This record gives sequence, structure tokens and C-alpha cells, in this order.
Amino acid sequence: MVLLITTSPRVGECAAAVEKATGESVLTASGFRRALRLLRQQEFDAIVVDQCLPDDESEGGEMLPALSGAAVLIFMNLAISGTDRVVRDVRAALHRRDQEQRVAMQTAERMLSSEIKDALTGILLTSQLALSEPALPPAAEAKLRSVCELAEQMRLRLEHAR
Repeated sequence: MVLLITTSPRVGECAAAVEKATGESVLTASGFRRALRLLRQQEFDAIVVDQCLPDDESEGGEMLPALSGAAVLIFMNLAISGTDRVVRDVRAALHRRDQEQRVAMQTAERMLSSEIKDALTGILLTSQLALSEPALPPAAEAKLRSVCELAEQMRLRLEHAR
């Protein structure tokens, strides 16, 4: 979803063009007060802010970055930017945001996988050391072997998941 903050008379035209080009719903706000209310109610993928907002409408603008969440902020002068330019900039910003999220997810997956592998290695080593104890009761030995097998299966699954 995209939020378009502007007092421009072309707001409807701009919103329709962005919706058509991106497939994203577009909500409009004629000032920051309304925009901040919308931001408290829902999440947006992108927020387009008209740099030509009158001074009396810019009140609350300093709160925008704090409330925007994961949305990408796009500042434009809609008085001189055509609808095509707005669409192009929104599309590019959404594409950049998607790429950044994908990279962040891949990084998080790698880090988690590494942490799990480290823990599994520790479980395997400790279990194998415990199995080498000479006076190990048979019931404990069977349980430790089961732990070793499960840890090894998990390690193999992690390797094949990559």
C-alpha cells in the first residue's frame, strides 16, 4: 500500500496512475495530521511526500520517519514532477525496498543456520564424548545414541536446505 501526502489538485490522477502501474492500493492525505492518523492505523510499503505542502500542513512532518515503519519515504515536488515521474520513482523505490528485504532475509537465514549448525556440532560432540564413557548405563547409552542420530539428521537437513 502506498500513502500519497499532497495538496496537489492532481492527487487523484497521481494515485490512479501509481495504483495501475504498481498494483498497490494508494491512500491519500492532504496533510501530515491525516497522514499520521493513517500511519497509526496501517502499514505502508511506500510514502510519497509532496515537498510543496504549505507550511501550515507540514506540522507533524518530523514524526513521519518515526511512524513510517518499513515504508520507503519518497520526497518529490509534485508541482514540477509529472505523473510518469511519480510512478517511475515509486516503482523504483518499491523495487529497492523488495531487494533490501530479500537481502536482509537471506542474511538472517544464513546467521540462523550458522547458529543452529554450531549448536548441533556441540550436541554431537558432547553426546559422542558421553558415549565413550566406560561405565555408561545401557538406558543412558540408548538415549545418547538417539540424540546423536537426531542431531546428525538435523545437520544433514540443514546442509541440503542450502
